[in-house]
Amino acid sequence: MRGKGHEVAKGDPTEAPALGRVRILSPHGVVLGAGIRVAPDVVLTCAHVVASAVSPGQGHPEVVPTRPVLVDMPGHPDVSAGEAFVLSGGWFPGPLAGGSGGDLAVLHTTWSPPGTTATARLGPCGEPDRREVNVYGHPKGAPAGLWTRAGVVGHGGPHRDWIQLEGIGSGVRVTRGFSGAGVWDPAARRVVGMVTAAYTDQQAKAAWMLPLEAAARMWPGLAPMLGTPVLESPVSPLSFAERWSSPPSDRNQFALADALLNVPQIEDDGAAALRGLLPPRIRRAIRTHNRPRLQLFFLIRACAEHPDGRQALVESLRLLDNESQPARAALELLDKLWPTVAEGE
Repeated sequence: MRGKGHEVAKGDPTEAPALGRVRILSPHGVVLGAGIRVAPDVVLTCAHVVASAVSPGQGHPEVVPTRPVLVDMPGHPDVSAGEAFVLSGGWFPGPLAGGSGGDLAVLHTTWSPPGTTATARLGPCGEPDRREVNVYGHPKGAPAGLWTRAGVVGHGGPHRDWIQLEGIGSGVRVTRGFSGAGVWDPAARRVVGMVTAAYTDQQAKAAWMLPLEAAARMWPGLAPMLGTPVLESPVSPLSFAERWSSPPSDRNQFALADALLNVPQIEDDGAAALRGLLPPRIRRAIRTHNRPRLQLFFLIRACAEHPDGRQALVESLRLLDNESQPARAALELLDKLWPTVAEGE
């Protein structure tokens, strides 16, 4: 968790958690949740928040909404709200709404609040390790927002990529109005996830979040933003996607894992040496598993979550074995299943 993408942010540290923090409102101005402004014209929030805003109590979340929602800045009543539309290819309804995605909506907006163009500082979550994080949401009765603290407990919940949060102390529990809020890691000084749901038991303080590396697998345009400095100039969301080499599907990641498992040195040590050759910022995000095939799958997935992960995997494999036929076959398959941007174009 202390790789390049987790260097301490410069500037006033008390301001960093507020960067990119926005609210999502219905067309009538009702606050329904939060959002993360990841680029001057791109906001992340939950698909169910958008669905509730445009068709409360009805509608079909699997259908991409065409009506806009409103976006504004909490604590800035002088800043007018602006419209935001679901970006093409940016709709991933979650399991609680009958969808198969992680409950993510990518919004495109021409809204430009005056005074600041700062966007959120982003980073991958990595493995859950019970570290403390902070969340700023908008529960009933507090539309301007409230902070709460939680621990990052572990993988679980209704979606395979979700991570459980557990409330700390006597503070506010994560509930309706926190959906779409950025999960701020004060140690990494980055937003590392987005709140997606809260456990319905009022006595429990459990909730779930979507880690940003999982969000980047759904919408590849997010991947180059993870671990980068705050954006200070408008950049089209399509330019991110165009520069990003789309990661392979889960099926193709398993195919690559099988090919790598044929390499003698990888088979002998369960990919330990290959893992050790990867840069720390990638290596530390790899889930550990005692089955070699799944360990390689998690290794490939961690590489897919970083803009330079593909090249890092290629270079590490060549350092480990650049001569054997299985290694050459694995590299050829990687080029086929995971082309670079130039090759993909």
